[in-house]
Amino acid sequence: MLVFVLGNAAAVHSLLSRYESALDQAVTLDRMRAASQQLAVRAMRLSDGALVQAGQLSQEMDFMDRALQALDQGGVIDGREIPALAQPASRDFLPRIRRDWVTLRGRLQTVLLGTYVRDERAAEARELPQIVQRQWVADDAETLLGTLDACADVLMPLLREDKDRALLASGGLALLNLILLLGLYLLLRRHLVRPLRELRIACRQLVQGHYDARIGYRGKGELGQVAQDFNDGIRQVHDLLAKMREDQAGLLRADTIFQGLASNSIVGIFLVENERFTFVSSKMAEIFGYEPREMVDAMTLLTIVVPRERFLMAESIKASQSRRDGTLRFERHGRRKDGSEIDIEVFSSTVRVGEQVSVIGIVQDITERKQAESSAQLAAIAYENSSEAIAITDSAGVVIDVNPAYSRMTGFWPDEIAGELLPLLRPGRHNRDFYDEMWHAINTQGRWEGEYWSQRKSGEDYAERVVMDTAWNHDGSVNCRVAMLSDVTQKKQIEAQIWNQAHHDPLTGLPNRQYFNERLQAAVQSADQSGQPLALLFLDLDLFKEINDSMGHATGDRLLVEVARRLQSCAPPETSFVARLGGDEFVVILNDTADKARIDALCRAILDRITEPYRLGGDPLRISASLGVALYPQDAEDAESLMRHVDMAMYVAKDSGRNCFHYFDRSMRERARMQRDLMYALPQAIQDSQFFLLFQPIHSFRTGRIVLAEVLLRWRHPEFGVIVPADFIPFAEERLLIRPLGDWVFRESIRQLARWREALAPDLRLTINVSPGQLGLEDAGLDVVFGLFDALDLPPDCLVLELSEQMLMTGDLQAQDRLRRLHEAGLRFSVGAVSIGMPALLAVNELPFETLKLERATTERLLDGEHAPMVSEAIIALAHRLGLRVTAEGIVSQAQYELLRDAGCDEGQGYWFDEPLDQAAFEQRLRRQAGG
Repeated sequence: MLVFVLGNAAAVHSLLSRYESALDQAVTLDRMRAASQQLAVRAMRLSDGALVQAGQLSQEMDFMDRALQALDQGGVIDGREIPALAQPASRDFLPRIRRDWVTLRGRLQTVLLGTYVRDERAAEARELPQIVQRQWVADDAETLLGTLDACADVLMPLLREDKDRALLASGGLALLNLILLLGLYLLLRRHLVRPLRELRIACRQLVQGHYDARIGYRGKGELGQVAQDFNDGIRQVHDLLAKMREDQAGLLRADTIFQGLASNSIVGIFLVENERFTFVSSKMAEIFGYEPREMVDAMTLLTIVVPRERFLMAESIKASQSRRDGTLRFERHGRRKDGSEIDIEVFSSTVRVGEQVSVIGIVQDITERKQAESSAQLAAIAYENSSEAIAITDSAGVVIDVNPAYSRMTGFWPDEIAGELLPLLRPGRHNRDFYDEMWHAINTQGRWEGEYWSQRKSGEDYAERVVMDTAWNHDGSVNCRVAMLSDVTQKKQIEAQIWNQAHHDPLTGLPNRQYFNERLQAAVQSADQSGQPLALLFLDLDLFKEINDSMGHATGDRLLVEVARRLQSCAPPETSFVARLGGDEFVVILNDTADKARIDALCRAILDRITEPYRLGGDPLRISASLGVALYPQDAEDAESLMRHVDMAMYVAKDSGRNCFHYFDRSMRERARMQRDLMYALPQAIQDSQFFLLFQPIHSFRTGRIVLAEVLLRWRHPEFGVIVPADFIPFAEERLLIRPLGDWVFRESIRQLARWREALAPDLRLTINVSPGQLGLEDAGLDVVFGLFDALDLPPDCLVLELSEQMLMTGDLQAQDRLRRLHEAGLRFSVGAVSIGMPALLAVNELPFETLKLERATTERLLDGEHAPMVSEAIIALAHRLGLRVTAEGIVSQAQYELLRDAGCDEGQGYWFDEPLDQAAFEQRLRRQAGG
C-alpha cells in the first residue's frame, strides 16, 4: 500500500513538475516580452533627455541575457529552475530571438552611452538623429516582440497539451485514491488501525523533511481532527520554508548583482554610513588613486573633492536629504591621492533603514568628457566663425547644417538647404564618371578632394574647391560627412587666362604651336584607340615675305588675321582644330577622315577662300597658299613623323607652282630617308672623294663658240647613285662642311682650267656657283683660289663666281662688302637664275656683277605667247643698260635660241648646245672647236 501511494505521488509530482516547467518557460517568455518593451520605452525616454535609472536598464538587459541563456541551456530565473526548451518547434525560435535581442541590445547600449556624452545645449541641433535612434529602438523592439510572440504561440499549445495530460492523469489518480480512501474508510470503519498507520507514516515523512506530506483521513472525531491539525501545521511549515527560500534567493541574487556591478562597473560605487565610507568599489578607489582599504572607514564623501568646493558639496548633500526621493547629482573637481585634480560627476541616493541613514552612489571620472566638451565648444566657435564654407551631411549626403560662411558663399540659408542633397552630390555640369569616382572615393576611403562647378542662389556659376571627410561611429558606421568648400572662381579665371595666353597666338587668337602639339598628340592617341584615321593640313602663304617687306608689318599682320578668320570659317569646328605655328604657317587637324573626297573638298575650299581679294585699307590685295596633306596612320607612325611628312607635302605643293595642295606619298618618304642618309654620309663622302665635276658649255650667240663653262658638282653615292647639289649643299652648310667641299671644287676647277687654257683654249673661263653658307663664312676659303692663281699663273678674271638671286635679296652687308673686296682682287661675278619679276636688278647696280642669268623657267615660257618674249627682251635690254652681259640657261630648242638671239642675249647654255660633260668629254669638245 505504501509503495502504491509513493508511486502515485511520484507520478503526480512528475506531471506537475513537467507542467510547471513548461509554465515557467511561458512565464519567462512573457517576462522577456514585457522587459523588451520596457527597455525600448526607457531607452527612448533616455534619448529624449528624461531621467531614467541607468541601473534599471542594465538589470533588465541582464535579465534578458540570462533568460535567453536559460531558455537555450537551462538556468535559474528568480529562484526557479527553468529548463531549456526541448521541443524542436519552439527551440527553432532561439537563434532568431538571440539575433533580434543582440540588435536591440546594441541600439540600447548606443543610447545608454550616448547619454553620457550628450551636450544638452546642442540637443536642438541633434533632434533629427535622436528621432532616428528612437525609431530604430522601437523597430528593433517590435521585431523582438514579434519573434517572442511567435515562440509563445508555438509554446502555448504545448503547455495546454501538458496541462491536459496532467489533468487527465491527476483525475485518474484522484479516482484511484478515491477508491482507495473508500476502501480505507471501509477498512478504518471496520478497523481503527489503518487511520493510525496513515498518521504514523505522515509523521515519519515530516521527520524526514518531506513537508509536502499530508494525511488523507477526513473522518470526524478526534482522529479526524488530529489529521486536520497535522495537515494545517505541515502546510504552514511548508509555506514558511518556501518564503525563507525565496527571501534567501533574492538576497543572494541582489548580493551577486551588486558584487558584479561593483567589480565590473566603469563607474565607482560607494556606500556611506555615519558620514564615512563603509564600502568602495575597486573602480572607485582607482579613480582617486587609493586602495579600497585606505578609503573604507577612514574617508568621508567630502574628502574626495577639492577643499574649495567642500562647502558646496555639503550643502548639496543636506538639500538632497530634505527631498522626498533623496537623490543628488552634481559635478565637482575631485582630488586624487597625489593631489592632482580631476573632473568628477556624482550620482547618489539617500536610504533610510529605521534610524540609520545611508548614502549609496556612483562616481564617474568625466575629465575626458569635459576636455571633449571644451574642444567641442572651440570647434563650434571655429565652425561658426570660419572663413571657409562648411557643410555637414548624413551618410547619404543630405545636408544637416551649414555654417554662415557657406551661406555667404552660396546665398543659401541653413533652413533653405537643410534636408536637401548637397549640391556637390547632385548631377550637374560634370559627367557621370566624375560622380562615380567621387562616390567611390567617399565610400572606400571616407575622403574626396577635388574641384567642382556649382551655382549660387542668384544663378551665378562659380568654381569651388571641396574637401569632404567622413566622421565614424564606434561601430564603424558613418556618423556624418563634413565638406569644406572654398570659392576658387577667380583663381580658375586667372589660370584660364594664363593657359589661354600660353596656348594661343596673340595676333590671330588661334591656338599656338604648343597647344597644337598637345592636340596633335591627343588626336593621334584617340585615333589609335578608336581606329578612326585623321588628317593633318599644313598651309603656307605664297610670297608673304614680299608682301610684308613691301607693304609693312602692320599690313602683314592684318592679312594674317584675315587669313586665320577665313581658315576658321572653312574648317568645321566640331571635327577640326585650326592653329598658327608662327609666321605665315597654319595647320588644321581633321578627325575621322575616312572619306578622302571630304579632305579634297576642304582643301579646295580653303585655297579658294584664301585667294579671294583682301581689303586692308588700300587697293585689293590677292595672295595664294600652298597646302600639304598627310594622313594618320597611313603616312606616319607618330605625331612627330606626321608633322615632318605634312611639311614635305607642303613644300612639294609650293614647288609644283603654288596655290595647290599635295598629299604626302611614299616617294617623299624615300626622299626624306635619302636626305637623312645623305646628311650622315656627307663627312665620309668628302674623305672618300666621292665627288666629281661636270662642265656645262656656255656658247656665245655672236660667234657660236664656247666662251665659258659652268662647273657642276656631283656626288656619286654608293647607294643612291649620282646626287645633285640641291640635295646635299644645305646639309653641308648646316654641318659646316661647305668650306672643305668648296675648297675641293675650287682646287679641281682651277687646276683643270689651267691645263685647258694652256693647251686648248687660252681665253676659256669657268663659272662656279657659290652657296650662301660659303659666302657668309668669315673665311670663305677663297684664299685657296688666289693661292692657285699665283701658283698656276692665271689671271683672277678667268674665274666667275655665280651667286643666286636670293643672296642679293637678303641685304647682308657683310657679304656685300666681301663681294666688293673680291672684285677688287680681280674676280668676276654673275647673278644666277633671275626671275621674270627682276627683284634682283635693283641690287645688281650697287654690286660688282658683270653677268645676269635668265632662269630656266623664263626660257621655257618664251614659246607660250607674245607676252613672254617681250618681257625677256625687256630684261635683256635693261641688263645691257646696266652694263651687264646676259646669259640664258635651259635652251632646249632652236626656236628658243633664235628668239633669244634676236632679243640681244649674249650667251646661252642648255641641251640644245651641249649637255653637262665630264672632263674627258669637255676636253674633246674643246679639241674639236680648236681644230675647227
